[in-house]
Amino acid sequence: MNTPTIISSTDPAALSRLSLVMEGALGSRGAADRAVVFACIGTDRSTGDALGPLVGQKLSRLGMEDRFIVGTLEDPLHALNIADRLGPVLAGDPPPLVVAVDAALGPLASVGSIAVRPGGLRPGQGVGKDLPVIGDLAVTATVNVAARGLDAQVLQSTRLFHVQQMADLIGVACWWALRTVRREVEPAGAREARAA
Repeated sequence: MNTPTIISSTDPAALSRLSLVMEGALGSRGAADRAVVFACIGTDRSTGDALGPLVGQKLSRLGMEDRFIVGTLEDPLHALNIADRLGPVLAGDPPPLVVAVDAALGPLASVGSIAVRPGGLRPGQGVGKDLPVIGDLAVTATVNVAARGLDAQVLQSTRLFHVQQMADLIGVACWWALRTVRREVEPAGAREARAA
C-alpha cells in the first residue's frame, strides 16, 4: 500500500473494507511480531478534534492494553504534550510500529471519508500548527469542511454524532485488523491449547 486508500464511512461495507485495508497495512509492516502503538491525536475540548481520543477510548474498551494507546478522552494526546508523551514510546528498542490517528478537514465531497496511508501525519496542520510528522501509518477521518482561517471554529461546531460514528468504525477496524494479523501467525495448535 503506497497510495492512500479512502473509504466512505457511510458505505454499508465500511467496517469490513477498513478492517481489510488495516490488516494489509499492519501485516506488511511487521505488526504480527512487533509492538504496535496507536497515537490517537486530538482533544476532547473540540467536538471535531475529539476523533483521535474517541478512537483511543474505543480501543481501550475493546481490551487493548493501555501501554499501546497514547491518547484517550481521559488523557488526550495533543499539541502541548505530544513530544513528552510520544518521546518515551519512540525510544523503545526496537521501536514500535506507530499508527497515527487524527481528524482532518477537507472539501465537502470528502466529509465522512476515512483515509489510510503509508507514512505519518503532521498533526495540527489544518489549524496552522507546526508539529513534527508522527507515525509509520496514518489514519485520518475528514470530519468537516476546511474553511481557510476558520478551521478552529469549524472543528468546534462539528457534530459529535458523526465524529463518534467514524471513531467507532476506526477503533473496531484497527482492533480487529491487529487481532487478525497476530492470529494468522500463531504456531499450529496454539489456539487450541489456549482454548483448552
